[in-house]
Amino acid sequence: MLQVKDLVKIYKPKKGVPVRALDHVNLSFPQTGMIFLLGKSGSGKSTLLNILGGLDRYNSGDILIQGKSTQKFNQSHFDSYRNTYVGFIFQEYNILDEFSVGANIALALQLQGQKADSQKVNTILKTVDLDGYGNRKPNELSGGQKQRVAIARALVKNPKIIMADEPTGALDSATGRQVLTTLKKLSQDKLVIVVSHDREFAEQYADRIIELSDGRVIRDVEKQEIDSDAENTVPVYLEDSVSLPEYYTLTEQDQKAIADYIQNMVSVGKTPKFSLFGKGAVAFQPTNTGRIAMSQEGYKLIKSRLPMKYAFKLGASGLKYKKFRLVMTILLSCIALIMFGLADTVASYDYVTTAHSSLMDPANKITYASYEKQEEMGYGDYSYFENVPLTREDLKELKERTGLDSYPVYAGREYGNDLHSNLGDSEYFSSYVSSLGGFIETDEKLLRRMDAELICGALPRPGTNDIAISELVFSAFQDQGYRAYESNETQNIRKPQDMIGKTLRISDVDFVVCGIVDTGMDMSRYEKYLEDQESAMLSNDFSDMLVSMFFQQELRYSMNYSLTGLGMIAPGTGKRLVQSELQSKQIFLKGDSFHYSDYSAEVLQTEFDPGCVTWLDNIPRTELKDNEIILTHQMVMDYFSGEIPSRWVDNTPEPIYEDDYYDPYTDGFEAYDYSNLRGMTLTLSLFNNNGYYNGREQLDTFLETTLTVVGISTQADYTQIYISPSALESAGEPTVCQTLAPMPTESREVMTLVEVSAEEFHKNGTTYQYNLMNPISFELKTLDELFEVLQQVFFWIGLVFVIFASLLFSNFIAVSISYKKQQIGILRAIGSRSNDVFRIFFAESFCIAMINFAISLAGTFGICQLINSSLKNESGLMLTILNVGIRQILLLFFVCLAVAAVASFLPVMKIASKKPIDAIRDR
Repeated sequence: MLQVKDLVKIYKPKKGVPVRALDHVNLSFPQTGMIFLLGKSGSGKSTLLNILGGLDRYNSGDILIQGKSTQKFNQSHFDSYRNTYVGFIFQEYNILDEFSVGANIALALQLQGQKADSQKVNTILKTVDLDGYGNRKPNELSGGQKQRVAIARALVKNPKIIMADEPTGALDSATGRQVLTTLKKLSQDKLVIVVSHDREFAEQYADRIIELSDGRVIRDVEKQEIDSDAENTVPVYLEDSVSLPEYYTLTEQDQKAIADYIQNMVSVGKTPKFSLFGKGAVAFQPTNTGRIAMSQEGYKLIKSRLPMKYAFKLGASGLKYKKFRLVMTILLSCIALIMFGLADTVASYDYVTTAHSSLMDPANKITYASYEKQEEMGYGDYSYFENVPLTREDLKELKERTGLDSYPVYAGREYGNDLHSNLGDSEYFSSYVSSLGGFIETDEKLLRRMDAELICGALPRPGTNDIAISELVFSAFQDQGYRAYESNETQNIRKPQDMIGKTLRISDVDFVVCGIVDTGMDMSRYEKYLEDQESAMLSNDFSDMLVSMFFQQELRYSMNYSLTGLGMIAPGTGKRLVQSELQSKQIFLKGDSFHYSDYSAEVLQTEFDPGCVTWLDNIPRTELKDNEIILTHQMVMDYFSGEIPSRWVDNTPEPIYEDDYYDPYTDGFEAYDYSNLRGMTLTLSLFNNNGYYNGREQLDTFLETTLTVVGISTQADYTQIYISPSALESAGEPTVCQTLAPMPTESREVMTLVEVSAEEFHKNGTTYQYNLMNPISFELKTLDELFEVLQQVFFWIGLVFVIFASLLFSNFIAVSISYKKQQIGILRAIGSRSNDVFRIFFAESFCIAMINFAISLAGTFGICQLINSSLKNESGLMLTILNVGIRQILLLFFVCLAVAAVASFLPVMKIASKKPIDAIRDR
């Protein structure tokens, strides 16, 4: 079974002289039988046993197992060798106190991959006279019973070799005999190797005795039957006795040998013994190693795999040691992990998540969804996004992407929707309602969808210039009073009914107030800032000014992108805004088939003073036909004075003034002759924008028509063009500056709105985006750069806390290992591999990690909620900045696992690489 060839083992202490524990030992072991290794302390007997069992490693020589050399074995090979062929029995029993008797025995089976059913366990317990002890704990057993449990554990996997190191050392004599009797029975079909200091037990139970001294074999005898009738029968000399055959006649040589023997015994203080033996007697005689046959069976190993339930049970058992250290480790690591969770929550700031959670917060009361469009302008690093009107295609695309059935909001005249011309004089600082954000065609359905209510008057009537205003807009007139356009008289407005019938000049259109609407806007958020804003703006405190400006701008978003800040006009009357809107558009003139002129008109008018017009056909008129146009004297002078080259007609007319010097601001315009302009036709074009962006010309045409010049007006000194109101009908729809719809209540639908807002779209070489406009989007855009900086800072902060948590774990596991060294050695002795050791301590770390995960996740979530609440209460922000989501949950979980793995690996790596015997003996 086993062969030892020239085996050498040298211990090299850190200090002192190296010790040769085994010195060129050569032995052969049979397949069966009971072999005792005897010798004084330090003789090398236990070292030999440990090396034979793979618990220790030799320095040179070789051990053959089933004829297989072990010179190239690593620790894993020896672990599998013990798991397959060897059952160990120790003096200290070395059974695992955490497990029951049955579990200790079952563990050996499971390491071999066998099913550990109760029948097998009970059968083996019955073999060692412990029937019914399977559910008992080791601390309920006597020493002899514990040793028999150890024997049962060694025996249950049916090993070919049983190795026992001082199995009776901790037992009384009677119990020791019971244990040896059991081992003697087992030796009938197994090889049993026993290390003992008890010579009497050895001579009684051994089939062979190998005695060592100073690492060498000094005696190797086996028990043999002595044939007294044989001619060659001679006296048998044992260590302390001489056996003589019956009827044997001593020769002179025998007498001399006996005399020498007696003298040697006396010299060492021993009393010689003499005995006679007859036919069939046995005695220890030198071992005939030539008769030992080596097994021809193949060498096959079973790799162990410790079941996870055992790993977790062993790992969890470590939590009972150093409870204060455990609590402190969990507390400090939880704090570190919570800080990591907070840091990652900040570092993972995301516009979509923050906007979604903030919009879903019912305390923010965002009940509307408004979009505007922006296009990318400029080149490369100089590119930027600029607001542009929404086209019919845009409105269709928005509906497809968001699923919202939105209302278009018309812009009116650019920078012309202010209410200053009708607000009375007051010391009250109410700039927050100084203008409207646009116009929306309103009916009862819209009010229902937007959860608004008419509190006074009526809704706008189709075909009229009726307008309904919000209760908040009404409050501005209530505070400042009302005055008619170009009037200096201010009227007091006390109740909503007082505003009904009042005319408002907005975008150069006279609207008549027909109703007051409660839009449900909550002004409580802004009251404090509005009360303090005048003093803040006049204050030298920069922070106060900044806060005041911030909330003024936010309030503008709240008003102008909701129904509150819009003028509510009748359905189908949006075209009434076209006339005023076109006054702010680019207006170009060109002659027949000629290029655009270098001149663009400043104002487009439909009303003129006939008395200030010189009619080219000498036919006075009060209204213009659709194909007629009136130019101003100033325009004519600019084009025909040589200041701007004229390209209206092929033949540039002669100057219509006689003097070389011309002052356009002098009287006497009527003295000029405009006859050369009679019958001139011009093409009038109106555009949204002018100029070149990204290499393309902005030509969003509102109106393009051919008109005949019929008169020259001296009504204005600056450039104006007069056309008929009906000519504007071909200008199409008024500019849509935004859309408005009720905010969905479902989380998924709100998320869709935010995702659309965060995305950039590309079409026909243009990059554009649809921005969701509300106070939350304003706050996000304002603080976006700050969040980007915080992301970088908190990423590194989180990393530091993870490292700190790992160090705490490692320290605790290292301490736990110091308590489990013996357990690890025991597991290794019965066949588990270093991987199993990792599994045990990872299980322990995992238990702590899951405790940490649960606490740190709850802590992260709770503190984030607290911080969010504090930020809202203290700073007034509407944002839910810290959002603990799936990322943080998964990240904390995997970080806890990773920390557990790293914390286990680093300290366990050292002990897992130790030889099992060193772990058992805590070396």
